[in-house]
Amino acid sequence: MTLALDVPAIADSPLSRMDPRWKLAALVPAAILLALVRTVPPAAAALILALVLAQRARLPGAWLARRLAWTALFIGLFLIWLMFLPDPNGDVRRFGWLSISVVGLTRFAVVLLKTLAVVTLILIVLATAPLQDTLKAARALHVPALFVHLLLLTFRYVFLLAEEFGRLRTALRVRGFRNRADLHSWRTIGLVGGTLLVRGSERAERVGHAMRCRGFDGTFRSLCDFRTRALDVALWGAVILTTGGLFAWDLWRR
Repeated sequence: MTLALDVPAIADSPLSRMDPRWKLAALVPAAILLALVRTVPPAAAALILALVLAQRARLPGAWLARRLAWTALFIGLFLIWLMFLPDPNGDVRRFGWLSISVVGLTRFAVVLLKTLAVVTLILIVLATAPLQDTLKAARALHVPALFVHLLLLTFRYVFLLAEEFGRLRTALRVRGFRNRADLHSWRTIGLVGGTLLVRGSERAERVGHAMRCRGFDGTFRSLCDFRTRALDVALWGAVILTTGGLFAWDLWRR
């Protein structure tokens, strides 16, 4: 049995009814502009507006909060060192033996806030339309067909590889293997990684043969029919203008 991505059922909302082409044309440039923000107030405003948009899209609160929490934890673990960078202006806050650079703390806050905002936009795209419709919309916007197919196949088969890894891990534990910091454990992990790559390559070859036997010609097909409405254009304009305003605000504050 294959693993399924934990995406909630698509709720009826203005964003779920929006033409996927206009949705991508709005949220992808918005995410790019938000990624370029460098100051805290625009980044915080971007996160708030992204959460409001997620609420309007009727994304489940617990589902969204869980993913944002994991994102924040990941950012915190890998970028917490920014708070301890030397401050060229000597602006340092001391808490006992701990010294925190104000510049480093500001940079950490900016990265955290805008990353959460961008991830929220990505989750809105994933949770408000079936993946095949979103990828067909990307192809309609002239994204290269090879890239679209790679995304679809990666999305589909990364879970098969995860399931295969789970079976290998279970087999190792049944045979008494416990991961330790020694040469035997490292050699075993290397062998498991090699086995996973070989099995993945064999599966990819079988899938390629099956697709060609079914007449695959490189054309992305979907049953979704696109239709532009006035509301689609209005939502696109609102997202682009709002994001552009945040980016202009950020440029003004620098």
